[in-house]
Amino acid sequence: MDRSGNLECRFLWHAPEPHRLRFEPGRGALVFVDLLPAVPYPSEMDRALRVFVAGRSGEELPAHRWIDPKKAGCRCRNRKGKMSIDVQCLDGDFEYAVNKAVKLVNEIFLKFLAGPYDGYMIEHFGAPEE
Repeated sequence: MDRSGNLECRFLWHAPEPHRLRFEPGRGALVFVDLLPAVPYPSEMDRALRVFVAGRSGEELPAHRWIDPKKAGCRCRNRKGKMSIDVQCLDGDFEYAVNKAVKLVNEIFLKFLAGPYDGYMIEHFGAPEE
């Protein structure tokens, strides 16, 4: 726990190096800190990721992929070329927010990055070149 009361952990998932996850209880937010390295601001990838994350609240998505904007707010932050994903619980239902945060990050790796950003995945996450 840091001086602000935030809790941080590291975990392995989708990458050979650990990811950082910070819980900020004062904001009711989960932050996947520096989840994606080397994403220049501004860049096409930065803009596309922001559109993708915002699109998770689009009503055309199936219920299991949709993030209710009344329950959880999602945003991207780019600091010095490192993208963080922030999911804030808006209604006190932390189980919902955590569930959607995990699914959002999974979709970033399996839907957003797969295909158009294969080169990025190979370079930064050691994805196979096949």
